[in-house]
Amino acid sequence: MKKGIELPTLVESLAHLCGSAKIQSGQHIKPVNKYCSTRLVLEGGFPPEWVSPRPPLRSKRVNNRIYELSYDQKAASSSEQSVLGGIKYKTVDLTAVVPDIGPALGISAKSTGNAFRNLTNRMEEALGECTNIHLMYPGFVFGFLHLIRFATKREVKDIQDVSFDDNAEPLPAIRRYHEVLVSLSGRSAITEAGMRYEAVALLVYTCRDGRADIWKGYPSKESPVHFLNFFRRLYNLYDLRYVYPDPDGRSARKEWRLETDALPSRFDTKTPFGWELRVAAE
Repeated sequence: MKKGIELPTLVESLAHLCGSAKIQSGQHIKPVNKYCSTRLVLEGGFPPEWVSPRPPLRSKRVNNRIYELSYDQKAASSSEQSVLGGIKYKTVDLTAVVPDIGPALGISAKSTGNAFRNLTNRMEEALGECTNIHLMYPGFVFGFLHLIRFATKREVKDIQDVSFDDNAEPLPAIRRYHEVLVSLSGRSAITEAGMRYEAVALLVYTCRDGRADIWKGYPSKESPVHFLNFFRRLYNLYDLRYVYPDPDGRSARKEWRLETDALPSRFDTKTPFGWELRVAAE
């Protein structure tokens, strides 16, 4: 990446989950939110002005399809968007708001690094958050991303903090939670139950020797909640709901014309989840 350009990568974001930030403060997950927001802009084609928290990017309209994109550190903002749900206001970790239309897409990101017995609480929180937003906005494309730390008995002091056995197989609690996430995912039509998310992903990470990495052994690539499919499904459903009725309208996802070659064209290339900049074909 060119000097002076600071854009978060997936592995760099995961490293903060291995740090000392208190989970109660929510600071440990902020870098993951910034990664997701940056990816929504660069890969997804959502103008940075629509996205909260906003990455260090700025766009300028050329036409409804093509926008100029430039890097601007001063444009970045860590503010999150509050969305009025059917029961109460909810601050969503990551939100894209289309001008004159309203909240259209969001991601709720959570992490669990220990005390895996509390995964049941996460399930209840996920159900409530999703239902609340969909009551007010049935068309809202909602994604749920959960990051779980890989830990065996040799890596922890408390047996309650174990997530995988000595053969690197997930414990029953992790398997059950995976099945719950599968049941919460896959909402396609706005008439379907609001308690389900449009897309769900489970990503397992490791913390070893002061660095983070992605655990590739679970879930399998065939899993409906494998991270590889997460962003693609969000984009496809957004296009179906907000672009298909008016493909040349203002809500269409943008293609980027770069002012300079400062921004890289490929990201996360050293992971199984590489992705590319959405560049205008002119």
